[in-house]
Amino acid sequence: MKDSDLLLVTGLLMAAPLFALEQNVTEHSDLKLEGGLDMRIRYEYKDNWMDSGKSSVGSKYEDYLRFRTRLYGAVSYGDDYSFFLRLANEFRDYRNSTKNKKKNVFPDEVYIDNIYFDLKNIKDRVDLRIGRQDIELGSGRVVSDGTPGDGSRSTYFNAVRATVRMLEKSDVELIGTYNHYRDDLTLGNPHDEHDLTRIKSGSPYSEMKEMGLITYLHYNEIDKLPMEFYYIWKRETSFYDKTNRYPGRDTHTLGTRIEAEFSERLSGEVEAAVQGGRIDGARGMHSRDILAWMGYAGLTYREEEVFGKPRLTSALLYLSGDSDSYYKTKNGTTDNGWNPVFNRSSWFSEVCSNFYDKYRWSNLIYPHIAAQIEPSSKHRIKLQTGPMFAAAKDNDAEGSYRGYFTQLRYEFPVLSKIFRERGSAKGAIVGEMLYFGDYYDHHTADVDEDAAYWLRFELKVAI
Repeated sequence: MKDSDLLLVTGLLMAAPLFALEQNVTEHSDLKLEGGLDMRIRYEYKDNWMDSGKSSVGSKYEDYLRFRTRLYGAVSYGDDYSFFLRLANEFRDYRNSTKNKKKNVFPDEVYIDNIYFDLKNIKDRVDLRIGRQDIELGSGRVVSDGTPGDGSRSTYFNAVRATVRMLEKSDVELIGTYNHYRDDLTLGNPHDEHDLTRIKSGSPYSEMKEMGLITYLHYNEIDKLPMEFYYIWKRETSFYDKTNRYPGRDTHTLGTRIEAEFSERLSGEVEAAVQGGRIDGARGMHSRDILAWMGYAGLTYREEEVFGKPRLTSALLYLSGDSDSYYKTKNGTTDNGWNPVFNRSSWFSEVCSNFYDKYRWSNLIYPHIAAQIEPSSKHRIKLQTGPMFAAAKDNDAEGSYRGYFTQLRYEFPVLSKIFRERGSAKGAIVGEMLYFGDYYDHHTADVDEDAAYWLRFELKVAI
């Protein structure tokens, strides 16, 4: 029996008693056991994508299926003590590819996706979570993914998280995290090593470690005006690609996010953050200071009593940029490029995440509108569209206009009557297109394309 099969069987043996005991624990007992599983199936197609972190367009296309399964068990005693464990596996089937990729094929490896202890109501004020856990704060623009190197396969942080209730409606979260590039808590023999923190591919690991301290305040004392304030220190160690070493960096991010309910129909959101810090020196590279910023402002109009419950948001996203290279500089000038901190993810777009090396969002001006309509219960159609610009010309680009982006998404329930008692099944169809601007050199001897495309069919089942 392979190691991955052994761990999967172990997980099933772990969960089966939990399902049974869940039904047998008396209602007067303080002990509660739960178990469950979820499965995500995705078919994805992409064509004419940009070369990551460059101003050129490639001729790559891919057509593949992705399968992720997760199995969890939880035990709690009373309201104050609990333990949670979730195992996961993801593999792919590349149906068509310019590189005939066969990485992450079945069975890949089984890994511990979450494992943590919860201790609540310490001194009637503090909740503590210790271990491997998913964390998303606020809008997710600064904290959402602790393992960006493996894409959406996992998002966990190895962290200690304390939530301290300060006032009647307000609290502050104090988080310490350390995320390594390699996960040894796995069983299996993957065809492609999962470098959990990589920006560039190493041989086989980039060897970058990420650590941070987060203070995140939720202030909710003013009705219809919730506010958030945060400070994040993050350390990224030096890392490697196949041949070069790149410097590490320390960043300090200070920000705020405010939501406002102006009326039953009109609301707004504003988020702003500034970064300072220092980039290490390295062989052939100067040490330099960091000064960068991020801003978002959006205004939403909604109608709850009208057919379809339409919503319309007009917004602007700004991520500062730098004309110099993210990895090195000739003269040691200040780096003004925004660092996404712990939000190196596909975020709001799969196509546009390929502007950067491994989701390192930066250097972007994006005025856009987002519309949503719900023609029937749990059926949602969403549209997001707008032009995109580079805040500073880099990568020897001819212009600063990245292109015009459009995303259309349809979400719907599946077999809702069958899953009425327990669990759910949901589907989604998502399409994206970026019509290239003058930032990209997309008419060359090798490439003659006007737009990049991406399509996904998705099914999620949870029981």
